[in-house]
Amino acid sequence: MKILVADDSKTTLALITESLKTMGHAVISVSDGFSAIEAYKTKNPDLIILDVIMEGMDGFECAKRIRSIDVDKWIPIIFLSGAVDDENIAKGIDAGGDDYLTKPFSEITLASKIKAMQRIADMRKTLCITTSKLKLLSSTDPLTGLNNRLQFESTIKEKTAEVRESEKTIALLFLDLDNFKTINDTLGHHMGDFLLKEVASRLKSCLRSKDFIARLGGDEFAIILEDIENQKIVKELAQKLICIIDQPYKLGNDQVKVGASIGIAYFPSKDTSIETLVINADIAMYHAKEVGRNNYQFFTEELSTKYNEQVDLKNSLSHALENNEFYLKYQPIYDLVTHKIQRIEALIHWKHAKLGIIPAAVFIPMAEESGLIGAIEMWVIQNVCKQGVNLLSQHLDHIKLSINISPKDLLTKDFPEIIKKILNETKMPASHIELELTETSVLTYSDLSEDIINQIHEIGVGIVLDDFGTGYSSLSHLKDLPIDGVKIDKIFVNDSLLDSQSKMIVKSIIDFCKNLQIDAIAEGIENQDQLDLLIQLGCKQGQGYFLSHVLDIEELTKLLQDENYGTA
Repeated sequence: MKILVADDSKTTLALITESLKTMGHAVISVSDGFSAIEAYKTKNPDLIILDVIMEGMDGFECAKRIRSIDVDKWIPIIFLSGAVDDENIAKGIDAGGDDYLTKPFSEITLASKIKAMQRIADMRKTLCITTSKLKLLSSTDPLTGLNNRLQFESTIKEKTAEVRESEKTIALLFLDLDNFKTINDTLGHHMGDFLLKEVASRLKSCLRSKDFIARLGGDEFAIILEDIENQKIVKELAQKLICIIDQPYKLGNDQVKVGASIGIAYFPSKDTSIETLVINADIAMYHAKEVGRNNYQFFTEELSTKYNEQVDLKNSLSHALENNEFYLKYQPIYDLVTHKIQRIEALIHWKHAKLGIIPAAVFIPMAEESGLIGAIEMWVIQNVCKQGVNLLSQHLDHIKLSINISPKDLLTKDFPEIIKKILNETKMPASHIELELTETSVLTYSDLSEDIINQIHEIGVGIVLDDFGTGYSSLSHLKDLPIDGVKIDKIFVNDSLLDSQSKMIVKSIIDFCKNLQIDAIAEGIENQDQLDLLIQLGCKQGQGYFLSHVLDIEELTKLLQDENYGTA
């Protein structure tokens, strides 16, 4: 052990120093309390022996000061005294001492007391190590090795408290990965875990040593930046994080890419509470997703207003069904050559009691996020079938009704049975109903979706792939699915006259459909030139405002009663 001895008696100091050296200990010897305190700070001893009575500062006072230097650091202290009574024992314990050694001392007694203190020191060291490990475990994310949510909550309180006492600023960044769920579901959770660890490593490589980073759970991360001089620093770091996350990842035999959406909020701000800071960063992050993903956005008061409006809208959406606020409209799909209606796409609309018409592009994602989409879709399917039975009674047996469904339906095992039940209850023939699925949704849950699609096909219901060409599938994969048609995304239709590549994509999809003997349906036809080009390329069917606007049921019924559309 390294032992610090303080005694103003040269004789006693020499005797105890010699005895300790004989026992094999390293000795730091000083002759007063002030020197003992300095030696404690600089020499880091393992045990301290203090004479009680020393000139200038006694041993009790010296012990008190040593204990106050570092309250978490415990080093055994033995007092050396010519006489020990109850009062001195109590005084010594209160001062921070652990044992007494009386003068004159024997080497056997000295060695025994040092051994006892060594034993206690070893046990305390073990306890400290164990405590440190437990603290680390409780504050660390076991997958990535980053700080966890618990440590984030503790640190954000600490950092905001420090900022309140200064004129400095901190920035809170919330980062959420884009498309992580797709990778996790398609390649497996083990690959998802590997990806998260790689992401964590890349994020850490961009940060300064004083910056704080935590994994809050799933694919969400939080970063606290201190000493922010200006917004430029934060912008540069955010862009750096986005760029490094955007680089490809090697997962087994697959190479994948994910993006990152980052929301940024400052502290202090208009509202200086921690809760508001966290909410603000979260709002900014979701705005980054809304405006295209793989970007960063700063929180603004306008975003807060928009967020509150969305919360109110979500609350209203939960009551829209019971308040009968939904209604259906339809858009015909024509044979481009004969101009006969072949299909009719059903489109749900929401008329909010106070806000009026809410676009489907706004409320459908809300419904999916809040878990309301299932009930809404059942309402759509039931009402399309009810209204469809009336339409078919007008001898329009060649027409099919198309219904858009959510990707989540492809994960619902009893979905085909639900469809079958609705068809039976409404007496709607299955052959006159088609379900529209996005290409990406089919490929995202490939194993499950193929099984569900096959079951739907067995019922007699058709399947059409919507927004075709924008996904990441190969045409060869789709040939194995029982698909009745694909809808060429309006992006390619709109660009086909100007962009040779878009025209080539449209032509490839049309040829693919011909080879598989399924229908190619062009979306978003807006003018005669587009219509002429699609006919020239061999596209048989299409829809768009140039052909017909969206119609309510009365307008549709009137249109279908016209003799031009009454028969195929």
